[in-house]
This record gives sequence, C-alpha cells and structure tokens, in this order.
Amino acid sequence: MRPPKETRPLLIGIMLAACLLAAVIMAISFGSSDLPAADVYGILKDKLFHNGTGIAAGTWTRPQFQIVWNIRLPRVLFGLVCGGGLSLCGAVMQSLVMNPIADPYILGISSGASAGAAWALLMPLPFFAGQYQVTVTAMIGALIASALVYFMAKAGGGGQVRPVTLLLSGTAVNAVMSAITSLLIYLAKSPESIAAVYNWQMGSIAAAQWTTLPLPLFCVALGFLIFGLSGRKLNMMMLGDEDALSMGLHVRRFRLIMFSTCSLVVASLVSVTGIIGFVGLIVPHIVRILAGTSNNKAVIPLSALLGGIFLVCADAAARGLFGRAEMPLGIITAFVGAPFFLYLMARKRDGGSSG
Repeated sequence: MRPPKETRPLLIGIMLAACLLAAVIMAISFGSSDLPAADVYGILKDKLFHNGTGIAAGTWTRPQFQIVWNIRLPRVLFGLVCGGGLSLCGAVMQSLVMNPIADPYILGISSGASAGAAWALLMPLPFFAGQYQVTVTAMIGALIASALVYFMAKAGGGGQVRPVTLLLSGTAVNAVMSAITSLLIYLAKSPESIAAVYNWQMGSIAAAQWTTLPLPLFCVALGFLIFGLSGRKLNMMMLGDEDALSMGLHVRRFRLIMFSTCSLVVASLVSVTGIIGFVGLIVPHIVRILAGTSNNKAVIPLSALLGGIFLVCADAAARGLFGRAEMPLGIITAFVGAPFFLYLMARKRDGGSSG
C-alpha cells in the first residue's frame, strides 16, 4: 500500500537519510585496503563522541585511524557536498527554465568555471597561490559565463529572459568556454600542466582534504539555504514568467539571484573536482519520481540527500572496482548519465509529438 501523497516526501527523506549514513560507512570501508564496516563505525564514534580514547588505548591501529579519518572521511564528505551541490543547482535550473534537460553544465556555468581553472593551471597569475588561485579563477569564469548567458538570453528575447533563449545562450557559451580551454591547452608549454588539466577535466574528488573542504561546504550550505527559502518562488517560475509576474514575483531579479548563486556553488566545486557531469541532470528527476511531486519545497532537500548518496557511491566504485587503478569519477557519472539523458530526450520528443 502506497503512503499518502502528503507524507510521501517525508518518508522518502527518512529513507534517504538512513541510506546516506550507510553509504558513508560503506564508502569509507571500501578501497584498495578494505576495512570492516564495524571498525569504521567504531573509529568514527570514538573520535566524534569519546575524544579518541579508544584509539589512544590501542583498540584500533594508527594506520587504520589515518585511513578512516584523514584520507577517506574528507573525500566522502566532499562527495556528499559535491553531489548535493550539483543536484541542488540542477533542480533549480530545471525550474528556472522549465526544461527537464537543464543543468549547470548545459547552461555553460561549469564550462566557464573549467576555463577559469584551466587558466590558473596552465598560465598561473601573479596573485593568490596554490588551490586558492584555481578556486578564484574558476569562480570568475563561472560568473562571466552565467553573465554572458543571462544577457545574451535577454538580448535574444527582446528584453525578456525566456527559457528557450536561455538554453540556446547556454549552449553557445558552453561551446565558447570549451574552445577557450582547448586554446589554453594548445598554447601551454608544460607537459605536466597539460596532463593536470586533462586529468582535471575528467573529474575526481581525489584531491579532497580537510583543507579543501571548508569553502565548498560554505558555498553549498549558502546555496541550500537560499534555494530552500525560495521553494515557493521556484514553484511560481514553473508556471511561466507571465503567471509568476501576475502573482507578484519580480522574475528578472529572482532569476538573476538564482543564476548567481548557482554559479558560486558550481565554481566552488569544479575548482576542486574538475568536470563531473550529469549529476544535476539525473538526481532531481529521480527525486520527483520517488517523492511523487514537483514541489520544490520537497525536491530541493531530497535532491541534496540523493545527490550526496549518488556521488559517494560513484566515487567508491571509481576507486574500488578497478584495483589500485582509480577511474576518473566523471567517467562513471557519464556512463550513468548519458543513457538517462537520451531517455529524457526521447520521452520529451514522444510527449511533444503526441500532444
């Protein structure tokens, strides 16, 4: 018997929260040197709630603690943050442009962040340093790309930002930013830098450490807060610009705020992980199917949960299914996401032809 429609999102949320905890334990256990799940749980519990007394007493070895706490836990947490952030932005983008195939990658935001990060990796600038230089240039690239998309769509729509012109503008900016990245690779002279960009473009969270976690965590938490408080307005946007305007929503300003927030979130993630595609496309659709609703007040938090679970499991597969050779995470998500994208395209075409 199916639960009532009103309580279904809550039940799905409880189930996803339980799955999230299980995924974290599983992902920390899984790797080139497997650890029993009971030991992982015990180390985490001892460190978080007993100040490491069990570790000091020798219940677990120092190498086990290092693997769990300093190597795998930051990576798993970053996977949760990255998957949740990309899924949030995907759900918001799909509501803003009323198109099921929209996400930050298709709208050019990720390509802009990629071009900015490639610039820092291949042609270092004389300010900032290390990872912060890549982060800042990625954010600048994402903001430039989103601004170009927004103003091109506005110009193409005769002063109005319409979903169709927004998608077309995103496709054009995506192509331009990808071309800039390719030009930077062509002009670069250091084989090591070129190899770093190629590896970075395939996507991975292997660089995740405690030191790289705070900024993306802050940006995703800020995005979650802004998007969560904007659920009712996003529902209005799904009715169309005219209806949203008639209900008192300042459509232009709201869309600009949402785009800017998505750019900030995506740039903070892409600057560390590189290109990880299709997460923002897949997860919101699955959430809407599971929860039986398109209400963004439910879709946004559930997308954050499911996106975190999806990316943590995908990363565990990337680093554990092929022995000591780790597959780039972007390849795993592409193998899952590309067929899903084709399915959405086919369903959209069939729906249009039948209507």
